[in-house]
Amino acid sequence: MKTKYDCMIHHQLLKKDIIKGPVVDLKLLNFYERDLTEDIPYYCFHIMLANEPIGKITLRLGFNEYTFIHGHIGYGIASRFRGHNYSFYALEMIKELAREHGFRKLVITTDSRNEQSIHTVLKSGGELIETEKVIPHDHIYYVLGIETLNVYEISL
Repeated sequence: MKTKYDCMIHHQLLKKDIIKGPVVDLKLLNFYERDLTEDIPYYCFHIMLANEPIGKITLRLGFNEYTFIHGHIGYGIASRFRGHNYSFYALEMIKELAREHGFRKLVITTDSRNEQSIHTVLKSGGELIETEKVIPHDHIYYVLGIETLNVYEISL
């Protein structure tokens, strides 16, 4: 491992087409060998409620200078399904996959104004390690109106 935020298995897909959970399931949408901006491989799953996709969650396999902006995990729930803790359940499930890849700690970021996401991360054991991290003006997040992020660490 290069840092405490890196994993042992980077470019190998672990056979995880479906990850069954108590409330939602994760269905593999794709495994990408490399992200175009980060050059880090990642999983992308649909978050499924019954047989309906209600959102997505990703797990990035590695660590680089963008990890403290993008995080290892990203998620989103369709607006009509928000407020039911589905992100929390998906996050708990993806943490197990991260353990299988050899992660000991994960970085997860939230828009510093997104109270729902902050609540989800804290509920999942996230500890705030940096507040109001300033986003570079040439980064896509800044262009989209996200000027600062909170950075959390989740121990596995």
